[in-house]
Amino acid sequence: MKKLVALIVMMVALSSFAGTRHLGNYSYINTDGKINVAVNAVVAAKFMNKNYLPFILYLGADKNVEAQIDRSTVVMIYKGKTYHMPSFKEWRKNYNEDVYDLALFSKETEHIFPSEMSIYTFQTDVDFFPARNERTTVTNLITVTYRIGAVTKVYFKNPGIKKGDTVIIKVFDKKNKDVYGEVEIKF
Repeated sequence: MKKLVALIVMMVALSSFAGTRHLGNYSYINTDGKINVAVNAVVAAKFMNKNYLPFILYLGADKNVEAQIDRSTVVMIYKGKTYHMPSFKEWRKNYNEDVYDLALFSKETEHIFPSEMSIYTFQTDVDFFPARNERTTVTNLITVTYRIGAVTKVYFKNPGIKKGDTVIIKVFDKKNKDVYGEVEIKF
């Protein structure tokens, strides 16, 4: 009987790590997919009235996986509908709060580290949406592996998210849709 109870306790403990986990301050992580995804959603959650919602994505891959992530393979799912990121040109034309967003992110405590994302060396020269005051150039393709990760800002046009709503950000490999990761965010 004691062995059965111990086994059940162990299974419950292990299952609690499955799926998306909340790390604190609107930071979430999910390493169940072949692409490991963590997100800092604090600015989007605290300023839900923005036309474009900003997120910082931390990306990496499982052992023996190299994933090429194109800006078209990062999507947000809200109430069953899939939303794609805007083009950089559209976003830059219609949104001028990117420098302000960086200031807001910098004032918040980062909860992604320590986590499983600590194993990655993050590329510093890639970003889908670099702010006007950053020296990083715009990229349309990010490659991640088991030890080399990437940090990028992503924006989605706000579909009317309200407090208590949940969205999923899903990231796919450009060539193989079976290689993906996702993270659930609760506002």
